[in-house]
Amino acid sequence: MLRNKVLQLQLLNGEHFVGRERNMIRKPKGEVISSTTQLRHHWKLKRKFSLLFLSRNGNRKKRKIGKTRGVDKEVDTTDRTSELPEHILHHILSFIRCPKDVIRTSVLSKKWRSIWASFLTFDFDQKSFQAQGGVQREKFKCFVENSLASRLEPMLCIHKFRLYLTSFNLKLAPHMNRWIKAAISKDVKELEVHLEVKGKRRYILPQEVLSAKTLTSLKLYGCKLDNSNVIKLPNLQELSIKKARVDVDMIQSFIRCCSLLEDLRLINCTGLRTLHVSTLHKLNRIEVHECHGLKSVEIELRNLRTFWFYGKITNSQCKINLAGCENLRNLTLNDPFLTDESFHNLIAKFPFLEQLVLTECNKLERITILSGKLKRLALVRCKKLEEANIDAPNLFSFEYTGDKVPFSSMNISCIREAKLHIESGRWVKSLILRDVQSFLGKCSHVEGLKSVVLSDKNVTVHEELGGIQFAPSSDLKLELIKSSLNLKDHVISLLRTCRPTTLSIISSPSSEFLKFIHEKIVEREKKPNCCRYYSRKCWLHYLQDVEIEIFEAAGLVPSPTMRTTTFRLKWASNEQRG
Repeated sequence: MLRNKVLQLQLLNGEHFVGRERNMIRKPKGEVISSTTQLRHHWKLKRKFSLLFLSRNGNRKKRKIGKTRGVDKEVDTTDRTSELPEHILHHILSFIRCPKDVIRTSVLSKKWRSIWASFLTFDFDQKSFQAQGGVQREKFKCFVENSLASRLEPMLCIHKFRLYLTSFNLKLAPHMNRWIKAAISKDVKELEVHLEVKGKRRYILPQEVLSAKTLTSLKLYGCKLDNSNVIKLPNLQELSIKKARVDVDMIQSFIRCCSLLEDLRLINCTGLRTLHVSTLHKLNRIEVHECHGLKSVEIELRNLRTFWFYGKITNSQCKINLAGCENLRNLTLNDPFLTDESFHNLIAKFPFLEQLVLTECNKLERITILSGKLKRLALVRCKKLEEANIDAPNLFSFEYTGDKVPFSSMNISCIREAKLHIESGRWVKSLILRDVQSFLGKCSHVEGLKSVVLSDKNVTVHEELGGIQFAPSSDLKLELIKSSLNLKDHVISLLRTCRPTTLSIISSPSSEFLKFIHEKIVEREKKPNCCRYYSRKCWLHYLQDVEIEIFEAAGLVPSPTMRTTTFRLKWASNEQRG
């Protein structure tokens, strides 16, 4: 308890300090903020870090805080988080996206104040300085300048430097050069520069970046790379280039000079005609996303584990050759020009493939997938796919999205979760309905599978697969889930995201899942206090009323021991929530 004194916070040259002055906080220009506002931030932070209590003077003894029925009630006021090693506290801070929230941790205790001062990550995001009528560029620039002046100078090295600009202006380029060079001079390991650029004006990356010997990760978005720059990045392990013009010579320079590279990603790049990689023996992941003008990709790497290729419908065909990647584990293809023959020739080269994702491969018509290693398979919006034969006895997860059910034969004896999304109204025809039932029949031998059927605003949970009923709808989502814990999480997620009007559960009266839903929905608090520290409320705050209907009519469900319990849900709008 803070009693009559409150923690004070001052902003001086971009920093926050704790003090014991008056019950108000003053900013440099004399603006006064009430102590109530400060206390609210203080208690929010305590909740974030699961702190039961933080005493002002560092006292780690138990204190009596009141009596309950004549018995003294004691609470352990030990600040256990401050006892964690410094590198773990730095790791905790790395998950906080907003720089202002990182700074606010300094009010928790003296230990947290010193941790913040020595925090090795610098994250400057212009989105935090949005204002009506545009971006407050000057305030953002001052914030970065003051933060670097107060925190960066005394450090010997830093871990990460991230600069995210939503509105780039050439006048800001000299300042950006100075900020980035300052990070490079402190032996930064991870550098990310993200620029939302309109028009042809681009920020030219300083030469110092491409010769930083300590860099292990480099992520560039919207930057211009000069071909004349000499690349010397001997420790680089991760390279991501997005929204930039690159050519074969530039990529080959990276390949020659970055022998430790493990992760290479090229996204929305132009100017690259061919991509050939054969000498980076530690490279285990390559992603190529919508690179306009790319004609061929040839990879010869025995250690490659993951390959993603996203084509572009307006592009001409891109030839993909992965002949030297026999140890590939994860393959994702979004290729509108991939034919049945090309797919079968490609897939036959990867005997150890564990995950396969085919998205919008609109030339595929009839495919066969035979694999004893495959664990995850996704077929998403392949419009012309008429027949798919799947023999994957160790398949763990399956996902399909389309306007028909094209599975002629399936061997999926180990399936634990499946998602079937029929997008158009064609599924209500007898043929489509028969195919959906046939798909369920192929999964019925797997014990413990439960289904979730989502159509329009109605959600139905079947704890047994037999006798699933489908209501006419223009859109159908069917999900099969084996784990009871995953089923609970999934249904709660549906309540949060789509706010259905009905939730029906077909189960036995003693179902543990039914009891769980009853506790969550019916026995909820009328005015829940779960989100009192947050401005954004969870789904419980929008649920106004619940009606329950129970049906045990013969023939509605396959077993007389099963019954349908329907929860009719009434939701408040954002304006109605109080």
